Amino acid sequence: MTDQERLHQQDLEIIRNLRIFDDDFMRLIFDGNPEATALVLNIIFDRDDMIVTKVVGQREIKGIEGHSVKLDIMAMDGEGKAYDIEVQRQDKGNLPLRARYNSSMMDTVLLPEGADYSKLIPTYVIFFTENDVIGDNEPLHHFMMQDIKTGHILGDEKHIIFVNGDNKDESTRLGKLVHDFHCKSADKMYYEVFAKRMRHFKESEGGITQMCKLMEDMRIEYGKEVALEASIVSAVDTARQFGIPEDAILGNIMGRFNLSESEAKSYMLKKSA
Repeated sequence: MTDQERLHQQDLEIIRNLRIFDDDFMRLIFDGNPEATALVLNIIFDRDDMIVTKVVGQREIKGIEGHSVKLDIMAMDGEGKAYDIEVQRQDKGNLPLRARYNSSMMDTVLLPEGADYSKLIPTYVIFFTENDVIGDNEPLHHFMMQDIKTGHILGDEKHIIFVNGDNKDESTRLGKLVHDFHCKSADKMYYEVFAKRMRHFKESEGGITQMCKLMEDMRIEYGKEVALEASIVSAVDTARQFGIPEDAILGNIMGRFNLSESEAKSYMLKKSA
């Protein structure tokens, strides 16, 4: 077996084990799929009349000065509300703060330049977490800004929701939805809208070809990212060896590599191999 054939077999094995909880696969399931997205929202909000008008996978929002963010799924509904739907497999990073940041970045792209703040629309950041990150065994938490003393809701229309992926109660619609997010096989899913999409990517010739191409692209992109990081860190080390001031190094790599200040500072903390 050649190296290329061995790599292809490895890709097929990875594809067989993918679940909606794997973020790259999740984007494929939902991207351009308003029916699947509407199902998720109707279940979360215990409704059956929600309509999704637009859904886009992996929307990147670049910060002007600070950190950029890639949203897994960004959607709009028929009532003019915006949603960021994310999956999180591991209990790493501060998810409440990450949700706060995602919410603020949504506002930056949803409010037209020069528009009054009254034009801000309701936003919902929804995290499907594989584990019970809150730790109280509740299937879902819906957070809004409120007065600590009186409980009065502020009314800023910013919502943050955590869906507990450790919920095993399959007697409810939400429990069935979480079950489907864990599934590796379409035949074990409750909801056909997910099963149909999964069969396409895991069983059809065209879908498998698309998945293999995606994985190859990801390997190439990862290689580029590693090479870029090595170049930036090397440039920083070289500049330091010549005694160039830190502020000058910061400005140099920001301009040379088109980095934000926060991105440049993070590279300056790394050491070359």
